[in-house]
Amino acid sequence: MTHKLLIRLVDAEYAITRLNIGTPLPEWLTGAGFWAVSSSREEMTLVCRAARIPANIQSSGGWRCFRIEQHFSFDVPGVLASVLNPLSAAGVGIFANSTFSTDYIFITGSDLDKATAALKAYGHEIMT
Repeated sequence: MTHKLLIRLVDAEYAITRLNIGTPLPEWLTGAGFWAVSSSREEMTLVCRAARIPANIQSSGGWRCFRIEQHFSFDVPGVLASVLNPLSAAGVGIFANSTFSTDYIFITGSDLDKATAALKAYGHEIMT
């Protein structure tokens, strides 16, 4: 199933950070904008605005964020694929994260123009 989506380019640079399991959540994590914590038995991954992360913390910065503006129930197939397929075809790597209500797709800042063009060519509307 193909979805034509309304996608917002979030006006902030993000970073993806790795911490050891059991590390207390740092105070700098929370605040304005999207932030998330994922944990596995190997690591803990934090995503937040890059400006909040201290210089001594291992992170991958320079990520830009697309937010799907529509809300779909969990059982609707193909929503993320409608975004990821054109990005993959354009050679754009991604890091995806979801909340209860929507999905966030992170791309490197250097791929922003290529990603935006690919999404528009697929029929998505990009809001800035």
